[in-house]
Amino acid sequence: MFTQQAGRLIVRFPKDAGTYRSLHRMLTAQDIKVTPKAANRLKEVVDEGERLRLEVDGGGCSGFEYKIRLDKKVNEDDMLWKTENGTEIIVDELSLGYIKGATVDYVEDLMKASFRIINNPVAEKGCSCGSSFAPKLD
Repeated sequence: MFTQQAGRLIVRFPKDAGTYRSLHRMLTAQDIKVTPKAANRLKEVVDEGERLRLEVDGGGCSGFEYKIRLDKKVNEDDMLWKTENGTEIIVDELSLGYIKGATVDYVEDLMKASFRIINNPVAEKGCSCGSSFAPKLD
């Protein structure tokens, strides 16, 4: 069960009704943006308790790879974004550093239909399929 208090999400774990754990914080529009198309498609595909997880991992043809999947698990370092239609997106603190300010979109083309990270201000360049990127170096 989830409740929100002062910008923090409080998680109650069913195995121990008295245990509450606080996620670091709720994500804001400065952290990530979500297009209406992505929010609507997410609402269509999630099952009860699922969220869209955004991760960044080493690898891919440009250096770092976006990993986007449905997940029921909430980790201690996860932060949460709630869309206007009530669906949720989670991202861990480390990954957020590589996508802060980016937009989550749902894209349909001749090759595939998928959630994608677009307009990432942290990315200097990316591969043509949009699944990996190289970060800007200061």
